[in-house]
Amino acid sequence: VITLSHFEMPLHLAEHYGGWRNRKLIDFFVHFAVVCFERYKNKVKYWMTFNEINNQANYWSDFLVYSDSGIQYSEGEEREEVMYQAAHYELIASALAVLKGHEINPDFLIGCMLSVTPVYPKTCRPEDIMMAEKAMQRKYYFGDVHVKGAYPPGIPAYWKQKGFSIDCTEEDLEILRGGCVDYVGFSYYMSYTTEYREHSPEYAFCERDDLITNPYVEQSDWGWQIDPVGLRYVLNWLTDRYDVPLFIVENGLGAYDQEDADGKICDDYRIDYLKRHIEEMRKAIDQDGVRLMGYTPWGCIDLVSAGTGEMDKRYGFIYVDKHNDGSGDLSRKPKKSFYWYKKVIASNGEDLEN
Repeated sequence: VITLSHFEMPLHLAEHYGGWRNRKLIDFFVHFAVVCFERYKNKVKYWMTFNEINNQANYWSDFLVYSDSGIQYSEGEEREEVMYQAAHYELIASALAVLKGHEINPDFLIGCMLSVTPVYPKTCRPEDIMMAEKAMQRKYYFGDVHVKGAYPPGIPAYWKQKGFSIDCTEEDLEILRGGCVDYVGFSYYMSYTTEYREHSPEYAFCERDDLITNPYVEQSDWGWQIDPVGLRYVLNWLTDRYDVPLFIVENGLGAYDQEDADGKICDDYRIDYLKRHIEEMRKAIDQDGVRLMGYTPWGCIDLVSAGTGEMDKRYGFIYVDKHNDGSGDLSRKPKKSFYWYKKVIASNGEDLEN
């Protein structure tokens, strides 16, 4: 499964073109995609265009916006407007890549990739419900464009309300209609919760300001809300919204892993996390009729965490002897979860016992 763009914008394109704020990047990306498609047309079947493209909906996060679209904001610039413009050019590039890919090999299955963190309302108070709904619209219109080939009505209406001037042509809209993806790939780690606040009378959800703690779920060491039932919820939500095959391409737990006196890493908490999520995945398939193409966890081996830039936040089944202070010799050893997941794979998910 190849992702064409996974947080690795060429530095030259960011520095000299401004990243995806520049329409020229569409042609650059499509050229790159065609090179990949042609080179691997007989070896790779499954593709995705942009990794977690909707992360930049949190337009106040310099890391998320820069990693998604190579944008650095200027002082006083309207961040949200720039984000919407960059995302539009990315969506055009994705649609064109889908069209080119299907020409090169009609058997290609080309999907989008979303970061899916459902946003729950704090209560059944109507204003809380509306706040959560608007948050979901802002975070997942990217999927609407990818799958349905058009912007949902609320997004152009929001641009108008905010006075945004987005370069979006009739030709662009025609490209979007023709370049719909074959499936939705997505990451799922956690859920969010929000509530209506008086400072946001128009429900203008801002992830930086408007998230609250959900008292009904646990949290990881980094404050990520652990919500296995949320995975079943989003599988149903995505199915109801898009009715295309789904592919869970990231799911995992970042944690502090410590060697015991025998030199073993007994990460039962990771096994428990994955087990509970796989159980909810099974319910979505068996009870809810969700069409799920596959499941790949994040990740196979410890690496530098993208969000925090550290080694001590570990996700892997394989322990790497490297630490935040730079110590360690990079030697590797399987954790307890390695042997557990090996058994899960061998049984195709039938045997989840620890």
